[in-house]
Amino acid sequence: MENQPAPIALIVKHAFADYRIGDKIDDPQQVDAILAGENAGQVLKVLN
Repeated sequence: MENQPAPIALIVKHAFADYRIGDKIDDPQQVDAILAGENAGQVLKVLN
């Protein structure tokens, strides 16, 4: 089964880890992990 994009994507507003400002994150597992972690404030939630 293919990985479906998450209904919500994240746009990086403050660089962290390997992400740069403006990067779009739409992998559901990455979205969940980022929102549950200390970098949740570094991103904007947008509809995917």
